[in-house]
Amino acid sequence: MADASAPTGVSLAERLYLMATHSSGSATCAKVAALGPLAAEPLLWLHAEGARRLHRLTALSERLLQDDRAGSVLLSYSTGLAAPADIPRRLTLELDEHDAPACAAVLARLQPSALLIASEYLTPTLISMAAGKGVPVMLAEIAAPRLRGLAARLPGLRRSLLSHCSTVFLTGTARKSHWTGAGLMQDPVILPGPLSDVPATLACNETERDVLAQSCRQRTVWLAVAVPEQEEALVIAAHRAALRQSLRVVLILHPLDPMRGAGLKAALEGRFMTALRSVDDPITPETQIYIADTDGERGLWYRLATTCYIGGSLGGPDAQVSPMEAAALGCAVVHGRAHGLHDDAFRQLRRAGAAAPVERAEMLGQVICEVLAPERAAELAHAGWELISEGAGTADAIIAALLVAAQDRKAA
Repeated sequence: MADASAPTGVSLAERLYLMATHSSGSATCAKVAALGPLAAEPLLWLHAEGARRLHRLTALSERLLQDDRAGSVLLSYSTGLAAPADIPRRLTLELDEHDAPACAAVLARLQPSALLIASEYLTPTLISMAAGKGVPVMLAEIAAPRLRGLAARLPGLRRSLLSHCSTVFLTGTARKSHWTGAGLMQDPVILPGPLSDVPATLACNETERDVLAQSCRQRTVWLAVAVPEQEEALVIAAHRAALRQSLRVVLILHPLDPMRGAGLKAALEGRFMTALRSVDDPITPETQIYIADTDGERGLWYRLATTCYIGGSLGGPDAQVSPMEAAALGCAVVHGRAHGLHDDAFRQLRRAGAAAPVERAEMLGQVICEVLAPERAAELAHAGWELISEGAGTADAIIAALLVAAQDRKAA
């Protein structure tokens, strides 16, 4: 088990806090010991407190890993949260940020080059343990340098914690004076906007894109993405309404379960001209529904469509993908009220005027018809692009600071 004693180079207030909150051990230490093989260097540690911040750091980590200078990422998160999906070069770990032995185990085992903490309050244990090992500490998603519980009652603790923080990222609404007056050694970095769920842009095969775009020339294309079985009839009814408005409309139907592709085609053939992606059916001028029953090609479908309904958000098990994926690739977003894990992303798009909500399932066809109008689709797509651009600027600023900190530590 990792040594849980107080780290060197910390204040008396920090030592008192660590002593008062000391835990005798944690199952997390065993999980940390079992991590492996160790990821490529430099390893950048991102820790999220709460579900909303976890979603934002999950997207940030994906964007970070697109940079060749980032060897790998440890994405840790507060206990009780759902684990993010496994992706190459990213380790994930459920971690109590107040558990000193667990924090010490992470630092000893993985030796991170920099740490970014996204939290509502200052996290004394995590900050002190990292600082004691010489790891640069950065803070995000925190409006003011607040403490809670015992930490708030220890004189001098806040000032000593802030003295360890190399960078604090704030949005324009936060006040610098709250930080500099509390002991932050250098001015906070003001970001262009809040950190958001902007994911890494999904790639696609450009040759395939060109071929399919040519096939869809002079057609209006809309996409229903990650559609669960219980919503298939709803989406088909919406497409029937769109065809009544214009026979030039084609639906790309992306089932949540790709194995349903052949069955869907068989069920629809008597009513619609269909094509199936998995058997390389071409899109012809007569094709009305293109069933995209393959994995890993959402980036292609978003690029072909002007409008996208996010599957699962009306009659399914909640939205299955982030709407930011579609917005980042120029799609006007249509969605229901069941946002699930992506609630924060939907709220951001709604506030920006970048999404069209569907209040009741039977209204999907009406809303799709409205959004397929070129002016309305362009309005929503433009608002979404502005939000994505702002979020990307924020993410890029944080990523640049993390990479510089890792490089400086390696050179030291």
